[in-house]
Amino acid sequence: MKLYEVAVAAPLSRTLTYGVPDTMDTEPRPGVRVLVPLGNRLVTGYLLGPAPEAGEDRCDFTIRNIVEVLDAEPLFPPALIPFFRWIAAYYLHPPGEVIRTALPAGLTSCSGRRVVLTGRGRREAARLQEKEKGAWVDRLLARGELSPAAVLTLWRSPARQRLLRQWENDGLITIEEVVTGDKVRARTVDVVEPGPLLEPLLDRETALDADQADQVLRRLAASAGADDLKPSEDRALRLFVELWLGQGRRPVPRPELRRHYSNISVPLKGLCRRRILAMGRCRVHRDPFGSQPPYLPPPRQLTDEQDQVLTELLPVIEAQEFATFLLFGTTGSGKTEVYLRASEAALERGRGVLVLVPEIALASQLEAHFHSRFGDRLAVLHSGLSAGERLDQWHRIMTGRARIVIGARSAVFAPLADPGLVIVDEEHEPAYKQDDGLRYSGRDLAVLRGKLAGCPVLLGSATPSVVSFHHARNGKYRLLTMARRVRGRTLPTVEVVDLAREKRSRPDLFFSDRLIAALRETMEQREQSLLFVNRRGFSSFMLCRDCGHIVQCSHCQVSLTMHRQLNRLVCHYCGFSLPPSILCPGCGSEKVVGLGLGSERIEEEVSQLLPHARVARLDSDTATSRKNYLAILKAVRDRDIDVLVGTQMIAKGLHFPHITLVGVVWADSGLGMPDYKASERTFSLLSQVTGRAGRGENAGRVIIQTHQPEHYAIRHARDHDYQKLYTREIELRRELGYPPFARLVNIRFSARDERQVKECAGRVADFLRRAATGMPVVLLGPAPAPLARLRDRSRWQLLLKSRDRACLHQVCEQLLEEKRKLCPAGVRMAVDVDPENMM
Repeated sequence: MKLYEVAVAAPLSRTLTYGVPDTMDTEPRPGVRVLVPLGNRLVTGYLLGPAPEAGEDRCDFTIRNIVEVLDAEPLFPPALIPFFRWIAAYYLHPPGEVIRTALPAGLTSCSGRRVVLTGRGRREAARLQEKEKGAWVDRLLARGELSPAAVLTLWRSPARQRLLRQWENDGLITIEEVVTGDKVRARTVDVVEPGPLLEPLLDRETALDADQADQVLRRLAASAGADDLKPSEDRALRLFVELWLGQGRRPVPRPELRRHYSNISVPLKGLCRRRILAMGRCRVHRDPFGSQPPYLPPPRQLTDEQDQVLTELLPVIEAQEFATFLLFGTTGSGKTEVYLRASEAALERGRGVLVLVPEIALASQLEAHFHSRFGDRLAVLHSGLSAGERLDQWHRIMTGRARIVIGARSAVFAPLADPGLVIVDEEHEPAYKQDDGLRYSGRDLAVLRGKLAGCPVLLGSATPSVVSFHHARNGKYRLLTMARRVRGRTLPTVEVVDLAREKRSRPDLFFSDRLIAALRETMEQREQSLLFVNRRGFSSFMLCRDCGHIVQCSHCQVSLTMHRQLNRLVCHYCGFSLPPSILCPGCGSEKVVGLGLGSERIEEEVSQLLPHARVARLDSDTATSRKNYLAILKAVRDRDIDVLVGTQMIAKGLHFPHITLVGVVWADSGLGMPDYKASERTFSLLSQVTGRAGRGENAGRVIIQTHQPEHYAIRHARDHDYQKLYTREIELRRELGYPPFARLVNIRFSARDERQVKECAGRVADFLRRAATGMPVVLLGPAPAPLARLRDRSRWQLLLKSRDRACLHQVCEQLLEEKRKLCPAGVRMAVDVDPENMM
């Protein structure tokens, strides 16, 4: 019996060994899914290859067999297996769960239980309802069964598990073991292909011309006695030949034939019966692209800086060597064209290209540029796709039909067999870090992907992260710089308005007189304006004027936001909502009013100030789909919109030549966050949104409204001075021992019972202090998380800091080994290596 190493989709920190019975027809290949026994159930596993040789000190154990091989072909190339192993070890995550995260959703089969009501159970329905009150009992009686998903929820309660077992013993129900299949499947379609008589004749044809169908029919009649074709069969055959040759000698879908000839079914059967044609089924890929946003045509000539960057980058692509480049290019300097030229060079050498963007919105923009150059060689991977579309894109990449992949952070797992270039656009963005489950950094894994593949990695940003720029200054990365905009365009002038001192003739609005005047002037010049506000909704909080109470979500310790368009108060974390006409929970007063700002409110205030202006809003409330998002972008590009109001969605990546004014309504929202990166993020956001102005022929102007005009992040953003921001930040981090001068691990706890989670965090802290004795590890906390309650769960956290990564991992591995002893059943503990979000 051959033994194989399998990573099971379960919270196990190591891989397992399974056998393959000699009766199995084919030997399974690395990368396929297998159904394997684990305890008393069946789960999905991922076959990694032959099992490693066991050591002499290995305890004897029974090796169980693989039950079923679920795939005919691997779902990921063998080259990704070392990548998955590294991720599991570094992020302290089960290897099988790493692979499940990497693969398209819905590809995890497992065993479950289905409860079926017996005849006796139906007759004694009253007895069941008497024993247990609940919606699930009513559903069982109404439908006659409970699905595996419903039973799984019940099975987590020992009391209900015992109850179901008792009912089974009494003959009221049966509990069946079932295997749940994939939730998403490949789409197939009936196709028509050349039959045995026609195929050799078509093989002789090299091109499609007007007489080709007649030639094929004459030869077919001469060689196969097909001169007695009915008129309908003759028409069907001519149509098939034309479509088959016209689409590159590929099988023709039956719906395509039916579209040209609605009554083709009968003649098709006749042609298949005579072995002239044949029926089959083929996989078809769902189209994720739809309409494309506009793109810029290739420039006739590159700038000197673009040429210089490519001169350094292309030889490394040609040599197929690993190196990490940091492309520090100001907004509008032409970074996208560098990406396109570098990608073309990698493709010419027969290798693939992986392009990461931080958000789906940016993926749509970059996708248009790449699609215009590379056509159907492009695939996209992001959460905006349906499960079926994502599976199809994965298959296109795996089979080599798509050689370029663009996507958000999860695209770092794309099954490119041989990447020749990895690009990370806007590398500074915190969105590259996953905040739950497998807490990985897409940017950091992109660098690892390039290292394992032996290809260059290009990190691009107008405002590089402090850590990346530090690496470039110290030689770990190679720095490439583009300091000038294309076509000699200048960076916009930036004015900072002190809201505490600036005259405001409309104190009821969030606009200074200077910004109001600039908006009106831009309208008169028939140019466009962009207003940035870092919050959506109408009012960011609801305040009682009598007692000062702020209305909070009953499930989270955060204020509810008023959305006037929805006419609801909404929690942006859990979705809980209330009608706006509420009494104060503190004193019962009716004087509850909305205060604070949001994009919806700014949109309304602009309409008051400029009644004739065409105003639109772009945030996650309005861009609910790709279609809506692209429609708004098109309206701005077609100059059907005078003022665009939006959140971070409009701050980066967009190119609108006629936007000459950018207004930042309130620049301070991020500065008060309890996070050591707050100033860096504020600078980046201001610099990025500033870069949307003046990208056309006319110069740009930016007005930043703030209550902290002297804060260094705002001053350096005004002066377009990243170097000074970096110098200030790097000194602060050196003093405090934050990255890049130390590694961090954030350990988070949550539970419904606040006392329980506090006690657990304290026990873990005591354990870690003992475990880290003699090691250069600093422990901060435990303390309540900044968001102390979220989705009905109290949250605590503690932070580990060390310059020695190995020591940090050693301490965390010891913690995970003792997790069950330290954490009671109701407490969740998560280990976040290299945390990006401290909330």
